[in-house]
Amino acid sequence: MPVEQLDLARKLVPGRECGACTVCCKVLAIKAPEFKKLPEVLCTHCTEGAGCTIYNARPQVCRDWHCGWRCLAFLGDEWRPDRSGILIEAATGDIPPDFPRRHGIKFLLRKGALNAVLWPPLQSAIASLVNDGVPVFLGIPGPHGYEGRNIFLNYAIASAAAARNRGAIVEQLVIALEAGVRAEHRKIDLDADD
Repeated sequence: MPVEQLDLARKLVPGRECGACTVCCKVLAIKAPEFKKLPEVLCTHCTEGAGCTIYNARPQVCRDWHCGWRCLAFLGDEWRPDRSGILIEAATGDIPPDFPRRHGIKFLLRKGALNAVLWPPLQSAIASLVNDGVPVFLGIPGPHGYEGRNIFLNYAIASAAAARNRGAIVEQLVIALEAGVRAEHRKIDLDADD
């Protein structure tokens, strides 16, 4: 996929709507002054599979956020988060200081969908982005009330992606997944200043 197509500047794909998908209303942690919510807890204003009950009056943090599937035209309908088990979002933090690009993409695996690393479209997308020099992270959810882990993939996947070696790509994704699951997780304090 060409780098110029990687538009996470929140330009929405025309005609692409959330539909019954409410994944972001559950899996994301929100620590905004006007609204706070732990990850993996359904928003109190959301009806799962139906949507926001206060949509027209929803907090600004919700108005401003859209998942990567809504913004990236090259992703097909199978990438909608409730179908794929993957929530795509922009990534700007935790990029190694020596890495040339400062804006990347994170593939956040949903709880119960950790086997998504075996999905060929995810493997191909990660390999293409790594080959294009885009910082790529695999997001692993944490236990209830704890932060998840973001595993930077570029250095580990680079040679396998360049060689288009799917077996080696899968091997590195499984290693990243296992590292994220085993990592120590930090408890989330929604009231703490970060």
